[in-house]
Amino acid sequence: MGIKILVVDDEPDVRDLLANLLADAGYEIEEMTDGRDIVARATSWRPALIILDLTMPNVDGFEALKLLKADPRTAGIPVIVASAQTQKETLVSVGDLGAADFLVKPWEPGEAEWRVGQCLKLCSEERAA
Repeated sequence: MGIKILVVDDEPDVRDLLANLLADAGYEIEEMTDGRDIVARATSWRPALIILDLTMPNVDGFEALKLLKADPRTAGIPVIVASAQTQKETLVSVGDLGAADFLVKPWEPGEAEWRVGQCLKLCSEERAA
């Protein structure tokens, strides 16, 4: 069983692309279409990392990130926000909410896999320190 990554995005094409890229890189993938029930899913499935879109129905990425970081069971799971929203205010907001990294849509070939690998490496080093 590989390292678990939860991919949360309402766009089927983006979600499938990320899931396939990361599965091909050896990760175990679970998918969600919005942030509703994200804490429950993250608590039961226990991913090593979450990739989270910002613009989704029901519970958007900002609210989902707040919920994850507010719950002690999920607060330590690193989150990479994936979005086309690259305004400075957005980047500052997700950083302030506790995101570990930001993946700009559309990303360059190899970038998603690299960011995931770097985030997992850095986060595991921080936990060990």
